[in-house]
Amino acid sequence: MNFIKVLVAVALIVLFLVFVAQHAYYVQLNFFGMVYQVPLFVIILFSFSVGFILPTLYFLMRDLRQSTFRKNLMNGISHLARGYFQKAEGELLSASKKREEVALITIKAIAERGEIHRVQELKFNRERGLVDALLGYYLLKAKDYQKAKESFLSALSKDPSNLIALKGLRDISFLEKDMSACISYQENVLKLCEKWEKDLQKKVFAEVLAYASEILLENREEFVKKAFDTYKTFYTQAIWIKYLLEKGDLKEAKKQLDKVFSGGIQNEALAILHQDEEKLTKIMDFIRERQESINPEVLVRIYIKLSLFTQIKPLLDKVSEPLKLIAFSSESHRDIDKTCGELLQKLYKPWVCSCGESYNSYVPLCERCLTWGNIMLRGVEDVA
Repeated sequence: MNFIKVLVAVALIVLFLVFVAQHAYYVQLNFFGMVYQVPLFVIILFSFSVGFILPTLYFLMRDLRQSTFRKNLMNGISHLARGYFQKAEGELLSASKKREEVALITIKAIAERGEIHRVQELKFNRERGLVDALLGYYLLKAKDYQKAKESFLSALSKDPSNLIALKGLRDISFLEKDMSACISYQENVLKLCEKWEKDLQKKVFAEVLAYASEILLENREEFVKKAFDTYKTFYTQAIWIKYLLEKGDLKEAKKQLDKVFSGGIQNEALAILHQDEEKLTKIMDFIRERQESINPEVLVRIYIKLSLFTQIKPLLDKVSEPLKLIAFSSESHRDIDKTCGELLQKLYKPWVCSCGESYNSYVPLCERCLTWGNIMLRGVEDVA
């Protein structure tokens, strides 16, 4: 093996000497009026060397920068995954100024330290709106709705199809009760969302429309019908029944109620309907016929609303202590007791989100965890 290497080396030397011998003659070079006599082979070797060395140096420097970038990125992600958020930020910060994708990881590290507002002061690459959208998301979680809205709008101006920005603006619009904007943003979300969440976004859209129908009364009929046709949840069905009762279509309302009972969502639907005394009166015969399948908590609240106190007494042993107190206060003829009863009803929160936040009446979006469709009616044993 060594012998072969020696032969190859000798052959290369011989070839080089032959090349020198064949190109040993001199050529004239004129450089700024100065004439030089240079061997031709030297010019050829110099040209070859420069042509090889310069690209090599360029790619070596580029590879060195890329290696440093990769090292910082890997170290930053490693620190982030292990809970060293300040170290992660230190590794990623310089790269975040050049690459917007890296800035997203840096924002995550900063957010974990509870310093999300500091991101606005940092000079990240924001060309594509990715940083603005993620910053808006964390600001929304921090309940800074105004700054979150500004960040989301900035993201949309750079990328109109940014789903995080659209969803964020939808949530803020809902919380601000700007239902027209909320519907518009949710329509875009529904068009752009991926297949796996299409069903969920249809449900959100339906409940947004149903909720909007209670606020934007001039569009009530349009929104109620569209909500009912888009997705049937206990909320959209309850609002649809309420709408039918408003129109005086009692037959169709009872038909829909029958479907609600068949679907096992009668407690949720009646808990929503019980707030309107006039509508309850119209379906009271239907409720009495099906009272055995109605949650005692819901049934007692209906009877309190209609002042049917004689119907409440047999059920008192089956309801929670707070509801008993409301019933006793409401039944009393003393003004102070009635006032206490009204206050207790406002404090009574039978609806609860999976995050633990409680509500007096149903809302599609939980303000605490910003999750859609997670608010459910408490069971008898859980009502407080």
